[in-house]
Amino acid sequence: MGSCDCMREFCCCLVRVVRWIPVVFVSSVIVWASYAYLFELCFFHLYVEKDAKVRAGLYGIVFIILMLLFVASYARTIFMPVGFPPRKFYFTREWQDEIKASRDESTTQMIINRFVHLQGIPVRNRNYDGGYRYCVKCSCVKPDRAHHCSVCGQCVLKFDHHCPWVNTCVNFYNYKFFILFLGYGFTLCIFGMATNLETVINFFEYTPHKTISSIQLGILFLLSAVFSISLAALFFYHLYLTARNRTTFESFRSPMLENGREDKHFFNLGVRRNYREIFGESPWQWFLPTWTSEGNGITFHERSAFGERYSLLRTVDEDDDLLGDDSDVEVFSATELV
Repeated sequence: MGSCDCMREFCCCLVRVVRWIPVVFVSSVIVWASYAYLFELCFFHLYVEKDAKVRAGLYGIVFIILMLLFVASYARTIFMPVGFPPRKFYFTREWQDEIKASRDESTTQMIINRFVHLQGIPVRNRNYDGGYRYCVKCSCVKPDRAHHCSVCGQCVLKFDHHCPWVNTCVNFYNYKFFILFLGYGFTLCIFGMATNLETVINFFEYTPHKTISSIQLGILFLLSAVFSISLAALFFYHLYLTARNRTTFESFRSPMLENGREDKHFFNLGVRRNYREIFGESPWQWFLPTWTSEGNGITFHERSAFGERYSLLRTVDEDDDLLGDDSDVEVFSATELV
């Protein structure tokens, strides 16, 4: 028994280490790309060889600013605490025993309904059968837009998807940073390609003997082209999702309501309000990797079910009163999840 526990613990540790490999890879590319661009292109080629000091300086300054914003957004996406449902949503041992003792689905639903009403939990999303969304693995009622992440092993607030490149869930708390990470990464690739294109062409057309420097700049250009395509696809897709106020998960499975009806536009408040929920009130802070998102990740503004596109059935502030003093969201860092 002891050896089995040790083997299981070893495998878990190994999995945790392996999950960080994509992050290490991205970090390594960032370090190498910074060296290749700033030293090989800006310093050695433009500043020293071509004596284009102003051009080298401008390229270097813009690159450093974009890279700092990119790295900050990437780091905040990884290490921003992940939100789990508040304790109020979790079944106590007594409630779990009742669930286990129930003999059929209808009895289980009655127990879950009684728990929701006694706890005063504000939820609008339902299962396909109209019942409350109960997670068997976490023993909790899922808040609106929350879903269980099989990798993290927890229900996550406003779950979008689990991204291996950041080794954490993209969720309510880091979604803005994830979009900025994609946007600055795409901008950085386009800027690098545009400013490196002339140098690469000259190297490969007019330089008979290829140097390590020319090879590095060629690889940098190629990687920038490849990454720009993938980043552009993700970036503009998530801009589209934000404009519709949907998550990646909801784009494949629309939210279910009490009446058993699917409504993919249930949280759509209009483009301006949708973007404001993610990026905040001030447009000047939209482009900074700082926390400006609105809401608590548990309750959300909703579009009227009667066709009034921008009127709200219920506000977040009203639901905060229902949540009571136990409404503090459980948050954990990415390192605690893996």
